Amino acid sequence: MNKIKFPNGKKFIFTIVDDTDDAFCDKIKPVYDILYKNGLRTTKTVWVKPVRDPKFSKGDSLENPDYLDFILDIKKKGFEIALHNVGSGDYKRSEILDGLNQYKEILGQNPGLHINHSYNPDNIYCGSKRFSFPLNMIVKKMYSQYNAFYGEVKNSKYFWGDFHKKLIKYSRNYEIDDINTLKRNPYMPYSDKQYEDYCNQWYSSTFASNQWMFKKMVNKKSIDRLEKEGGVCILYTHLGYYFKKGKVDPHFKQAIEYLGQKKNACFMPVTEVLNLLQENKIKNNIPEYMPFWFKKRIELHSLITRIKYRYIIKKDDYHFKQSYDYKD
Repeated sequence: MNKIKFPNGKKFIFTIVDDTDDAFCDKIKPVYDILYKNGLRTTKTVWVKPVRDPKFSKGDSLENPDYLDFILDIKKKGFEIALHNVGSGDYKRSEILDGLNQYKEILGQNPGLHINHSYNPDNIYCGSKRFSFPLNMIVKKMYSQYNAFYGEVKNSKYFWGDFHKKLIKYSRNYEIDDINTLKRNPYMPYSDKQYEDYCNQWYSSTFASNQWMFKKMVNKKSIDRLEKEGGVCILYTHLGYYFKKGKVDPHFKQAIEYLGQKKNACFMPVTEVLNLLQENKIKNNIPEYMPFWFKKRIELHSLITRIKYRYIIKKDDYHFKQSYDYKD
C-alpha cells in the first residue's frame, strides 16, 4: 500500500528513537560512536532537568555540563535531539514550560518530537488513554497503576497540552512486533481525532527496548528481509543500557556494522523519516486518519506485543532490569 520512493536511489530505511533512561555521558558516548562511524543518524531523546525519582529512573540531563557537550556534539554530527518530558518525575506546568524554554535556549530550537516517560504525571494521552474502547478498559484493568496521567487535562497542575500541540509535531504511540514498522502501520505519520485537541501527528515504533529485544528484532536475517521488503524501521530502544561491563553490547556493534555495509540503506533521524513518509502519503492519496477497523487492529497488535514480551517470552524491560545483563 505505502510504496516509498527513497532518497538517492536507496532501498530501505533504518533508524532509532533512543529513550534517554539510563543514559550517562561516559556510557552512552561509545554507543553513539559506533552509530556515527557506520553512517547512522538517529534520534536521541533528552531530559532538560535532573531526575527527581531516582528510585525508578536514572540518567543525565542537559544540566550536566559533560552530557550537554556530548548532546551538542552529536547534534552537530547530524543526530536529532528530541524530548522525553522535561525531566523524570513530578514536574508541574510552570516547571515544564520553563524546561521547554531551557531546551530552546540550549539547543537553538523547540523540540519537534516527543516520547512520554514511564509514570510521569505530565504524560500526554498515556496509559489506557492510548487505546479506544474496549481495549482501553482491558489496559486499565491489567495496568491499574499505569493510569495517573494528566498532561492533556486542562484543569490539572500537570497540563501542558497547549504547548505540546504548539511545539510537538510527532508523538509516539503503538508498538510493533516486526522490524518493518511501516509494513504494520502504512498510515504513518497519522492523525487521530481522539487526540487532536493537544496532539498533531503520531508514529509507531518497532518494540526493542533493551539488548535482548534488539537481538531478536535486529540481526542479519531481519535486516536482509527489511531490505528485500523495501521497508522502514523506526526502532524504539534504550541505548543507555548498551554499554555494560566496560564494553558496548557485541551484538549491537555487529548489527550496526552490518547495516553500515548495506549500500541500499538510508539512514536519517526519525523526524526526517516521518516527513518523507508524509510527503509520500500526500502523493499517493493515503488517508490522514486510519480507517476504523485498521485502528482497532493495530491497537490490538500493540497490546498483544506488550503482553507477549511481559508474560510469555519475558524479554521486556521489567524482566531485563532484574537480570545480570542489566547490572554493571
